[in-house]
Amino acid sequence: MTRTDICDLCGLPLRHGVTAAEFSGQTHRFCCPGCRQVFRMLLEASDSPDPAHFKETELFQKCREMGIIPRDEADLQYRTDAGAFSGGPPADDAASEVQSDDNLLDLILKVEGMWCPACAWVIDASVRKLDGVHQSSANFSTDVLRCRYNPVLTSPDAIIRRIDALGYRAAVFGDEGALPKRNEFIRFCVAALFTMNVMMLSFALYTGFFTHFDMDTIYKLSWPIFVLASIPFFYGGWSIHRRAWSGVFSGAFTMETLISAAAAAAYFYSIFNLIYGTLHLYFDTAAMLITLTLLGKLLERNAKERVLSDLEAFFSLTPRKAKIRTDAYPEGRYVAIEMLQAGDEFIADADEIVPADGPILKGRGRVDESSLTGEATPILKKAGDRMKSGARILQGRFRVRADAVGADSILGQMISIMEQTLSRKIAVEGRTDILLQWFVPAILVLAVGTGAVGFWLGLSFEAAMIRAITVMVISCPCALGIAIPLARVAGISLAGRSGILVRDFVAFEAAERVDTIVFDKTGTLTQGRYTLLQIIPSGPYSAETLLSLAVALETESDHPIASEIRRAAARKGLSALPVQSVTLQENGVSGVWDGKRVKIGSQAFVLSDLDAMEEMGTVPETVKKDSSRVYMAVDGQPVGMLAFGDNIRDGATQAVGELARQGMKLALISGDGEQATRSIADRLGIDLHHGGQLPAEKAAFVKGLQRNGRITAMVGDGVNDAPALVQADLSIAIHSGSHLGKEAASITLMRGDPRQILSFLDLARRVNRKIHQNLFCSVIYNILAIPIAMSGLLTPVIAVIAMLLSSLTVIGNTLLLMKERKRV
Repeated sequence: MTRTDICDLCGLPLRHGVTAAEFSGQTHRFCCPGCRQVFRMLLEASDSPDPAHFKETELFQKCREMGIIPRDEADLQYRTDAGAFSGGPPADDAASEVQSDDNLLDLILKVEGMWCPACAWVIDASVRKLDGVHQSSANFSTDVLRCRYNPVLTSPDAIIRRIDALGYRAAVFGDEGALPKRNEFIRFCVAALFTMNVMMLSFALYTGFFTHFDMDTIYKLSWPIFVLASIPFFYGGWSIHRRAWSGVFSGAFTMETLISAAAAAAYFYSIFNLIYGTLHLYFDTAAMLITLTLLGKLLERNAKERVLSDLEAFFSLTPRKAKIRTDAYPEGRYVAIEMLQAGDEFIADADEIVPADGPILKGRGRVDESSLTGEATPILKKAGDRMKSGARILQGRFRVRADAVGADSILGQMISIMEQTLSRKIAVEGRTDILLQWFVPAILVLAVGTGAVGFWLGLSFEAAMIRAITVMVISCPCALGIAIPLARVAGISLAGRSGILVRDFVAFEAAERVDTIVFDKTGTLTQGRYTLLQIIPSGPYSAETLLSLAVALETESDHPIASEIRRAAARKGLSALPVQSVTLQENGVSGVWDGKRVKIGSQAFVLSDLDAMEEMGTVPETVKKDSSRVYMAVDGQPVGMLAFGDNIRDGATQAVGELARQGMKLALISGDGEQATRSIADRLGIDLHHGGQLPAEKAAFVKGLQRNGRITAMVGDGVNDAPALVQADLSIAIHSGSHLGKEAASITLMRGDPRQILSFLDLARRVNRKIHQNLFCSVIYNILAIPIAMSGLLTPVIAVIAMLLSSLTVIGNTLLLMKERKRV
């Protein structure tokens, strides 16, 4: 007997939201639409039309194994937990969490329909008025809204509805494909079709088909024009009028305000004349203003999407699901990405995006990391290597342990930094925004004043009104508003494509003025992968004891030398000696071992004079010349020295040589000894060099150059060189695998190739040039066009065409930047 209280697919008890469907003449019940859809797919794939038989098929069993169909209540709970996580905490938890502002939720929305920066102001002003919204920031250049909200007082749906009510379209970031993009195209096509008919009839009305119509014929011909013009005015211009009124109520006037006011003036004045028998009709002007505006915005949108394509592709790298491996599912099972936690094992197959950072436990194949580093050459990965989130598997299958997930992963950090960079504005952009806030109201006042003065000077009311309309539509706040933001987005996007992470856009401006570049040595111009060449004891302790002491002191350090000490001890099978009170200091580490004070670090840190130590041990000439040396002391007495070798990084010689040819003054500073620093400087051709520098001394060196009038760029590892990076006019970090959020640099070279410095300097010059060109074009256009419109030399239709061409010129000029791109 068929049970009616369980799902006909998974066999679990029916709960709320029962879904029914009829298959093969029988009615089946399901616990959710998902089970109904899977049931349908399995039934279609089964050889037998009898639903009772497909549960015995291999496909059904595979679906059970993959977790598509839950096997029991525990399995269902596992899936439910994933959904609950993605949807937010339970109500009780939410109520307790929101007592503190620290637990407000972040929301990122993709917003379509913003035509100029004023649109972003309207959205911001409206969203902030919602109860529960604490912060809101709409970015016109990226079409993204970021806000923080109290989940008890409001919800993402409420925020989206508020934005939709303004005439824009919003969706959770990543779901923007659901936005009805084709509606704008359909609206334009309808408006264009009716406008062409309006123009045709208007032409006939004005010319009389080269004859003379009597007044009755003209009157009858005018009514069809009115009906036809109403379609583009109301249907085609609905979004324009809606946003115009939203701007008025929000106190943030936009370009739509000008277009809507101009079209409405022409349309309703024509209705007035039509009713009262005065046949000075301007329906064609109203319809054409709307239609040309829609056309221009379609062209702008397509061009803008080309500028943003790389950026959006990067933001979409985060996968929605991860295949977690457990004992119950050794081949992995897909779950919501939010379920992946640090310590979990996951499976990454060919053509999939890696969801988290971590070591490869099993597998071998090739991986594309170009989205992160800009390097297009596939990388061979094998067990023991580290996998980066955001990389694409080209070949092979990998089992990976997740060490860093979500916002803590490389991809998560990069996305967070890029979003913050895009949301910041440079000083000139802020001044432009202030100007734009007053631009539209000023133009409205100027247009009314132009019409009033013209009428006072003897113009007819119709001529004065047309002149006022022309002034309204000729001005172009959009061109001025997008001149900087679009070029800024293009610059950040192009930098990301080359593996350069921009943290502060001011770096583009600073890069053009730099005349001096200061390099840190270790991990910047050298690989930073040290090899322990020799341990030279100079006291009562053996080399093995010194290494055991060293690894105990360096356990918590992330310096490359500390990493090699740990690797060397592991190779020799040595364990750390019991050392207490370990303290990390600027140029070394100290601790207590067996009641004695032990130190490891630079010569200056360990002892003021260790010359005698070299006399007590044999130090080869090669070690003296090229090595980085670390000294050890016990109770103030020298006990040994560790010599490490490091190789020059690939591309360093080429980068330094090219920078010198460009006239840059170059310097090399390092915490390593003077001799090792001089050796690297000589090999690279850098004349100015200083070794044995503490972090504070590196910053003082940069400050000294600035006092002498030099504009400096500091290139370091982003963390250990933080004081010098902060001091420099332009800070550049070579990514070494550390947490990106800890870096003090304005830009980070994700590929670790010094030649990327050349690429960034070239990109900065081109981006700055485009910004200046865009600003010049938009300012000159408005300065020249508005007086011409006031003089009456233009018609409204010519004016709106000129206005749209101004915006398209700025966008087209930015597109040229995308075509001129160069890659390292």
